[in-house]
Amino acid sequence: MGFNLDAFNFSSHKTKEVLSRTIKSLLILIFIVFSINGLSVAQEKLKNQPAQFRLWSGYSFSSVYLLGKTRNATSSIVGIGFRKAIRAYPDNALLYYTADIIPIIHFDYPKRDQNNEFVKGTGFGFSPVGFLFQKKISSLFSYQIGISGSFILMDATFPTDKGRKLNYTFDPSFTIQTHFSKSISLATGYKFHHISNAQTGSENPGVDSNFLFLSLIIK
Repeated sequence: MGFNLDAFNFSSHKTKEVLSRTIKSLLILIFIVFSINGLSVAQEKLKNQPAQFRLWSGYSFSSVYLLGKTRNATSSIVGIGFRKAIRAYPDNALLYYTADIIPIIHFDYPKRDQNNEFVKGTGFGFSPVGFLFQKKISSLFSYQIGISGSFILMDATFPTDKGRKLNYTFDPSFTIQTHFSKSISLATGYKFHHISNAQTGSENPGVDSNFLFLSLIIK
C-alpha cells in the first residue's frame, strides 16, 4: 500500500490554515471581551445567575460582497438558546455569555458552478460561545452589542461544488431590547453574518448576510 505524501502535506497545510484562522478569531474575541471588561474598575463578577431562554429568527434580503464573495443571496435563520449574566458594570450594564442551537439556516443563492442559477441550501448547527454586552437606556429600553461563532453543517457542499458541507460563522450584532415585564423582553436589530469553510475546501466564496432579526427573551 503506497503512502501519498503530497496528500498528507496538503492536508497538513489546510489544517495549519484552519488552526491559524481559528486562533486569530479567538484572539479577536478575547480582545473584545477584555476591552469590555476594562471599561470600568468597578465591574463585578457574577455567580449563580439564572439562565435566560431566548428564541430568535432573522432574514436577509440580499448578501453583500465583503468577506464573502457570493452576491444576491437571500437567507433565513432560526436559533434557540440561552444567555447568562457573567459581569456587572456601573449604570445598569451587563455582560452575558450566550450559546445557541441553530435548527435551520437556509440560503437561496446563485451558484457559480451552474452559471449563477439560483439554488437552495439548508443546514443546521450550534454556537458554543458568544458574548453580549447590554446597557440600559431607560427603564423600558436597552441596547446590546454581541458577537458569536458557530459550526454549520449544510445538506450539500456549499456554496460551490468545491466547497464543504461543514462551514463556520461569526456574526457581530447590534440590537435594541424592549423590556415588557420582569420576565419577558423583545430584542430587534441587525446582525452581520459571515459563513465560509475557512479555506478548508478547494474553493471558499463564502456568504455575507445582513440579517434583520427578532429575539424573544424569557427570564
